[in-house]
Order: sequence, then structure tokens, then C-alpha cells
Amino acid sequence: MDERFDREGEFMPEAEHEHKTLREEHTHYPVREDRRPLRSHREQQEDTAERVFTRTERRMREEAAEREYAEREYAERQSAKRERAERPARPTSNRKPSSSGKHKKRRKKRGLSGFAKGLIVLLVAILIGLLCFTFMKNMMLSSTEPMELSGQTVTVTIPEGSSTEDIAKILKENKLIRSVFLFRLNSKLDGFDGTYKQGTYDIDTGLTQTQIMELLQTGKVAATQKITIPEGYTIRQIAIRAEEEGLCTAEEFISECKNGTFAYDFLEGLPDREFKLEGYLFPDTYFISEGMTAHDLIDMMLKRFQRMYIKEYQDVVAASGYSLDEIVTIASMIEREIKLEEERPRAAGVIYNRLQQNITLGIDATVLYAVGKVSGELTQEDLNVDSPYNTRKNNGLPLGPIANPGESAFKAAIYPETNKYLYYVVEAVGKDNHLYFETYDEFLTGKANYQASAQ
Repeated sequence: MDERFDREGEFMPEAEHEHKTLREEHTHYPVREDRRPLRSHREQQEDTAERVFTRTERRMREEAAEREYAEREYAERQSAKRERAERPARPTSNRKPSSSGKHKKRRKKRGLSGFAKGLIVLLVAILIGLLCFTFMKNMMLSSTEPMELSGQTVTVTIPEGSSTEDIAKILKENKLIRSVFLFRLNSKLDGFDGTYKQGTYDIDTGLTQTQIMELLQTGKVAATQKITIPEGYTIRQIAIRAEEEGLCTAEEFISECKNGTFAYDFLEGLPDREFKLEGYLFPDTYFISEGMTAHDLIDMMLKRFQRMYIKEYQDVVAASGYSLDEIVTIASMIEREIKLEEERPRAAGVIYNRLQQNITLGIDATVLYAVGKVSGELTQEDLNVDSPYNTRKNNGLPLGPIANPGESAFKAAIYPETNKYLYYVVEAVGKDNHLYFETYDEFLTGKANYQASAQ
């Protein structure tokens, strides 16, 4: 049957027949309703053209970016070249260009290595050391130049146990040497250090430094005698010792202590009392020669205190809140009360604790000083004596020092132990050590034990 007839047998024109045939071919297989229908040939061409245009546009943009980067890099190189051209010309090298005619890349300059820097520092230090050595050597040679004897002598005393520095200071004070440091240095270099001997020397002012060293090494002292003042002695005790040694009478010594003139800064501003110098006559061994007076001995002892009172001690006293006279007063009580050196800072702590709590010190040594005794038992009458030195009755410190302390007691006064003790008592009769307590009841028990030890 002719396909141009439909199913009912009706005749269809040829154009409609072809259109129906194509439609049937396209729908031969079932197609999902959500699937895109096939595009026409024209649509495909337009899509292809669009993709080609997009790739072309992207490539053109990339090429434009590359050109822009190249132009910027070129501009930077040109700018750097102009800056180099504007810099001052460096001296040219004598090296000939290479035969190849190509310029070699300039290497970056490297900084000095750590080893090179260390070597330079070492060389500079050696140079400075040599210059200093030369200078010091010239200074030392100048101190050993021959000098003619002047005929004028200065009498100096080298105390027992004096170090080279102590001796140099004594010589410097008497204008016999120019420098303490050079004297010590020369003593080391020339083998004199540690060989000097104590004694009193008559030294000619015309001697060189080396000649003075040789003299102090020989021990050839002037005709002298020595006098030893123990630690804790009072002025009255020192006066008796000076009389025993034939230097002067006890009355002359006491009178000079009261009325003599001595120009020392640490004596300024002292309160009025019987002996202003009490506490400042430093205990030591002194060498006295014929013709010396009480004034000379007192002056020697004050100079010795001045040498002891070094800058370190001065700074501590200044920061303590106490005056030097108050510190010396505390040191004198420690000197008279405490025999064992290791106990002295602890006892100093007790004194400061009682002062801070406004408790009477109750130190028997102050009562002994008030009644003119140096030892022995105290009577009830002694304990009730009306005196500014009686710390059994009066709060605070006594009017002044009650003895002349040594350096050990002085150091304990400026470096006290930090503790809470308020009392101490000798452990037993015949012993020197003390027991320390925080409460009064403990003290009473310790005191009872001490009294029981005497039976």
C-alpha cells in the first residue's frame, strides 16, 4: 500500500508525508521529557564559534599581560642603569679584560668572617696592652731614678700584719711615694711583696721607691718600743698602758684625749661627754720612738681607725639610719659583751630588735662603764645609778661608746644577723658562749640554769 495513505486510507500530500516520516524517525526511540532536544546545525556552529572566540580572547589577554611584564622589567633595568651611571666613578682595576671579551658577573662582596673579626680585636688588644705596658714601665722607672738624700727623715710605723697595700697607704700619707698602685705593682714585679717587716722606720725623703722597699725588707727600724692596745680597752685603760710603757703619764694621756685637737671628719659633731674620743682609738700594736708624746700616740690610733673605716663601711652606715657614733656605740657594747666572734652578728641582732621594740637594752657592760668599772659583779646600787650610760634604767642607746672596739665588732654592728631574739645569757659559769631566746620565760629558764651552774 502506498505510504502516502494514512491509516484510515486518506490520501496525504507528498510534503506532509515527508514531514511525518521525519517526525517518526526522530521519535523512533523514546526520549525523556527533561532531556534537551537535539540542536540544529546552525546552533552548533554558533556554539563552536563562541568557544573559539573565548579561547582567542584568553590568549590575547595572556599575550598582553606578558608584554606588560616585559615592558616593566625593561623599565626597571633602565632605571637601575641610570642610577649606576649617576654614582661617582670607582677607581678602575688594573686587570686586563679576558680574551673572550665577555664580561664576567660581578661577585657580591662578602663581610668579614667571625675569625677575621676576632683576629682584628685580638691585634688591637695586644697593641693597647703594649702601649699600657710601656707607659707603666716608664712610670715605674721614673720612681726608681737616683735621688740624693735630703737629710730630712720621716718616721713611719708599719703595724704587725700590714699588707703591701696598707704599707703603701702609710707611705703615701707621709708623701714618701707617688702612687699606692705603683708601689704595689713594683712590689709584685720585683719580688718585695710579702717580705716587708713591721716596725718604726726613719725614712729619708730623698730615697727612691726601690730604696724604701729595700729598707722595709731589712727590718732595720729606728730605736723604738711597741705598745699593744687590746680590743675593748677604755681610754682610762689605754692611759694606764701608756704610762706603763713610759710614753707619758696616765693623766697626760687623759688630758690630751679631753683637750687635744685632732682634725678628722669622723670626729665632727660628736655630743658633749667626758671622752669624745672614746670608741675611736683603734686597738692595735703601735711602735713608739723616743720623743713621742701622748698626742702622737692618740693621733696614730685615730689614723688607724680612719684606715679601717673604708668606703664600703661608710656606705653601709650612711644607709643604716644610724649615725657613725651610734654604730660605734653598738660595736663597743658587742665588744665588751660577746667574746666569740661568730656570735657577734647574732648579739647585734638582739640589740637592734630591742631598740625597734623600745625595750631597754639591759646590758651590764654599760652599767660597769657608768660606775667606772671594767669587770666584776654589779650591786643593786650600781644597777640603780643615775647615768646616761645605764641601759638598765634608760631606753635606747647610751650617750656614747663604752670602749674602743676592733673591726670584728664594728662589722657585726653594721652587718647584724636578722633574727627574732630579744634575750641572751651565758650558757654556764666558765663558758664564753651564750644562749639566745625569743621570750622572757625562756630567758628566765636560761638564767636559772646559768645560776645553777655556779653551785
